[in-house]
Amino acid sequence: MAKNAFDELVHRVNNLLGTIEIQAELARSDGTLGAHAEALVRIVESAQRTAAEIRRLRGQQLASES
Repeated sequence: MAKNAFDELVHRVNNLLGTIEIQAELARSDGTLGAHAEALVRIVESAQRTAAEIRRLRGQQLASES
């Protein structure tokens, strides 16, 4: 079943939120500076993927409105 743009966006944001939550918990449980740095790297990567997906979805929306 094809997802609409809103469903895709919700899915992507849920992935980002999950990444933030899991990485924060892992960093907290480890407690080292290295674990915190790695968590931030993974969070930023997920945020960048989310931003790219939003740009893609917005491009699709703009194309369908034209």
